[in-house]
Amino acid sequence: MTGADGSDTLSPDEAFAALGDETRLGILRTLGEADEPLSFSTLRKRVGVRDSGQFNYHLEKVVGHFAEKTDEGYVLRRAGRRVVEAVLSGAVTETPDLERTRIDQSCGNCGAPVEIRWRSGNVELFCTECAGRYGQSYGANKRPEAVERGYLGRMPLPPAGLGGRTPTEAARAAWTWAHLEMFAMASGLCPRCSATVEYEVFPCEDHDADGGICEHCESANAVNLGVDCTNCIFRGGGAFVIKLVSDPHLLAFLTDHGLDPIVPSDPHRVDHIHTEYGGTVHSAEPFHAEFTFGIDGDRLTLTVDDGLAVVEAERDR
Repeated sequence: MTGADGSDTLSPDEAFAALGDETRLGILRTLGEADEPLSFSTLRKRVGVRDSGQFNYHLEKVVGHFAEKTDEGYVLRRAGRRVVEAVLSGAVTETPDLERTRIDQSCGNCGAPVEIRWRSGNVELFCTECAGRYGQSYGANKRPEAVERGYLGRMPLPPAGLGGRTPTEAARAAWTWAHLEMFAMASGLCPRCSATVEYEVFPCEDHDADGGICEHCESANAVNLGVDCTNCIFRGGGAFVIKLVSDPHLLAFLTDHGLDPIVPSDPHRVDHIHTEYGGTVHSAEPFHAEFTFGIDGDRLTLTVDDGLAVVEAERDR
């Protein structure tokens, strides 16, 4: 079978079998690091295989889907580039060590110092004093998991994101990475495979978070959101603001106050606006709720209906 780009399509089993060899991964990585197409002999020397026949055997296993032969030499295809990118990100090969460390950031709830740690591909944040924003977390198995006191949430960051950065810088990198993923999810795109996503709303009609975390929903937010890809195993979720970050009214609200919602000079301030908002659930079924954001006395209230669309925006200066 041939794909849209002319390459041979493979089943998942065939793809993993093709990549299940150090020499084949070495071929892809060498091609990825090259500035130009490589001849057979040059590629073999750089990979470090002496036996020409053995090298040709492995090369043929990746040519057609992960790499291709052109008149100028061998080059990567898009699938091969994605493999190399995943390997070099450390996402499939590394487990860095970053235990809980205090960073230059204050808790949006109480103003106390914040600590972070890296675990399972995520930067996790904790307040050092208050109860945090969540009493539980959804892990890789999509089931609630107990969290340590002070849990403020987590942000995805591949291992390479820690390289050469201080813990504070790593937290900022994670915020930017996570925010870009949120824009994709808000737009209905899976940030992993680009397929469509489905949303599941978790409203709390008896929400009471005066103590920091509501005892009914184990969250500081009156409404939380689950995001599931319809194609791959990606699952995201958190506060309902995930669905609102790309709304033009909220984007204008931020920019009107001189805040860059994409790559802000002060991500902590934007994060505070995105997390310290008011949520009122008028109806859980059908869903109908209001979310109010505030900046320097200016207020924006977004009304969301059962289709999770913003049906009304009211600005109160």
